Amino acid sequence: MPTKGPPRTLKPPTKITTASSSSLKPSKTPSNWPPEIIYLTRPHLSKSLPAETITSLSLSTTNPPSAPSTLVKIRKIADPAHPAFGQLGLFAAKTLPARSFILDYLGYVHDDNDLDELSDYDLCLDRELRVGVDAHRMGNEGRMVNDYRGVPGFVRANVVFETRRVRGGDGGGVRMGLWVGSRDVKKGIELCVSYGKGFWKERSGEGEDLSIN
Repeated sequence: MPTKGPPRTLKPPTKITTASSSSLKPSKTPSNWPPEIIYLTRPHLSKSLPAETITSLSLSTTNPPSAPSTLVKIRKIADPAHPAFGQLGLFAAKTLPARSFILDYLGYVHDDNDLDELSDYDLCLDRELRVGVDAHRMGNEGRMVNDYRGVPGFVRANVVFETRRVRGGDGGGVRMGLWVGSRDVKKGIELCVSYGKGFWKERSGEGEDLSIN
């Protein structure tokens, strides 16, 4: 898994409320999935989310579950020059066309009232409503994406995070998706995003800008 996750986005902390692992346990998980992390097949909503927020973002607790993605594989980083050497990364299981959708970044959907201050896996889902999706304790393959900085052979990210609206019955709602960048990604290549300048500024003590760039 990444040494540093995607940027944190919201204000500091209160208590995070999660369901038991037994109630969320799927029938199948991807190869190399870490057993201490709950694998999600649909977004998991915080109980503190206001009804109007759930309605505005068309969030649902009855979304059809998704199976592990056939487009990606989780692998242990074997290159000693890699910043996440010995940890996990996400790799293309087949050639992925430019600008194509890969998978949703699933996690714990919450607002400012239910924020895990220690998480490095919290992405902003809606700035106006102050809603984020946090894959610190629960998530899917998307949480394994490393930052491109320092990765041998990378001068820029080859995948990006973008919000999307899933349509159709109870399967609808706003989600954070992972997409291929402007060039095809060949089979076997690691998928790397940019965590954003705010993420690294915060960790170096240079500022409090936590926005996604």
